[in-house]
Amino acid sequence: MNKNALRGFAVSGLLVVGLTACGGAGTSTEAASAPASEVTTPTPTPVKQYTLDELTAIVGQIKDKQGAKLSVMTTADMSGTMEQTKALMAQTEVQPAACKDMATGSLAQPTDGLKAAVGVSQDATTGSISTISLGTGLGEGALKKAQENLGQISACSTMTLTGPTGASTVTLTDLAGKKPTNALLAYRVNTELSTGEKGSVLMAQAVEQEVLVSVIAVGGASEDVALANLTNLLDQSVELIK
Repeated sequence: MNKNALRGFAVSGLLVVGLTACGGAGTSTEAASAPASEVTTPTPTPVKQYTLDELTAIVGQIKDKQGAKLSVMTTADMSGTMEQTKALMAQTEVQPAACKDMATGSLAQPTDGLKAAVGVSQDATTGSISTISLGTGLGEGALKKAQENLGQISACSTMTLTGPTGASTVTLTDLAGKKPTNALLAYRVNTELSTGEKGSVLMAQAVEQEVLVSVIAVGGASEDVALANLTNLLDQSVELIK
């Protein structure tokens, strides 16, 4: 697998790997005890349930740093890629074994109810690619799983993946100090193949109105530039979802 293939996997595999790889830290729901007579049940604020058409329309409004609109795809457009990626990862051994869910993300979970729209920006000059996915229909269990996996960034900081295409070493680096303001988390994924080829991907995620926002950036002049491209897409999506 060459460097271009690595980039292609990062883009095409966003739906199946990025959507539920990590979601963000959970928040405590515990409250201080109070006399029974003073306890009231708050009225829950309705959460908008976005349709695939609405998610697609949102992605269609997002622009890259150069002001160009993104190329838009949906889960329907990428169904073949998702199945191929699942088949490949099913044949891949992950060490440490406890990190398999972290490495495969939603490949270990049903994706039948997944609805997602994906936008892709490619800069031919720098060779950089930035991709954003807005997904719903993951269910409470999937979102909870994503939240629990946050701690695995540290626990699975170094993994070895061995599959039909060969072996690779994957390292995760938490970018908490650089993460976008609207992101729950941001991290770097470095991959080194057995042939010596290397690739690096930045990932960030946010949850807004139960829409899981996953953004990746590959290539570019520097990590700071890639992070700026990533932040630009994420911030626009969060503003539009609100």
